[in-house]
This record gives sequence, C-alpha cells and structure tokens, in this order.
Amino acid sequence: MNVYCKGVFKEMDLAVNSIIKLIETLSDEDLNIKPTEGKWSIGELLSHMSVICKADYLIGAGASEEEMDRFYEEAEPETNRKAIADALINNYNYLKNGIAGLREDELLQETTSFFGVVHSRYEWLLDTQAHLFHHRGQLHSMIVHVLKQEPNIQLFE
Repeated sequence: MNVYCKGVFKEMDLAVNSIIKLIETLSDEDLNIKPTEGKWSIGELLSHMSVICKADYLIGAGASEEEMDRFYEEAEPETNRKAIADALINNYNYLKNGIAGLREDELLQETTSFFGVVHSRYEWLLDTQAHLFHHRGQLHSMIVHVLKQEPNIQLFE
C-alpha cells in the first residue's frame, strides 16, 4: 500500500475504533433520539456513518447515481448498535482492501462522480476520511450535549 494511504488509514483506524466505542456508550433506545426536528436521529446518523467508507469508495470508482441508490437501499443496516458497528467495520474493510489493491498511477487517476465532482482516487480517500471525521464529531456532540454523557473516548492521538 502507498505510504500516504497508510498514513490516512492509520487515522481512519482511530476514527472507526472511536466510533465503535461511542456506539458502545449508547443504548438501542438512544438511537431513536432526534436532537433537531427535520434532522437525523442518532440511529440514522450512525446508519449513514456505517456505509460512508464503501459508498465513498464506490463514488470514487465512478458508480452511477442509480448504482448508489441501489447500494444505499441494500446497505443500510438495521437500527441497532451491533448491526451498525458490524456494517461500519465491513464497509471500512471494503475501502481498505480496495485502496490497497491500487497502484500509485491508479490512485492519481481522476474520476468524475455522478454529481460532477472530479478527484483522483487519493483525493476521494481524503474526502472519505473528512466525511467520517465530520460525522464522528456530530455523534460525539449529540452524546455530550443531548444525552448529557461524557463518553471519555479518545478522538485524536
């Protein structure tokens, strides 16, 4: 695997592990809490987070809008903590294995998403990392400010 990708995955390993630990602080009932009307519940946010890695990989690989709609329909886990954690791990491993199999020239090859954004495969990986970190911050904030719990989970090294 490319040395730059190894660094990205080191950080993403921490993100995924900390998300799993955050999930473990929740009850299945907590997943139904919707802090803001018209926005996702904690469970809906977690379901989205659980598929980000594979979804973003597929988008970077040039999947069509129809293919992505089908992926989301099939990939969304049940709204329970175990199913969400399992999906997160499986979809993260899919991303890691897919990127590990790319040569440097393939990582630098640009693709265009179905919504018109042009990035190299490496840039899509960085977007995926940012996407995961963004939602992890939202989850942490929901736990602290809505559930009034201090999870004491390390988010950064």
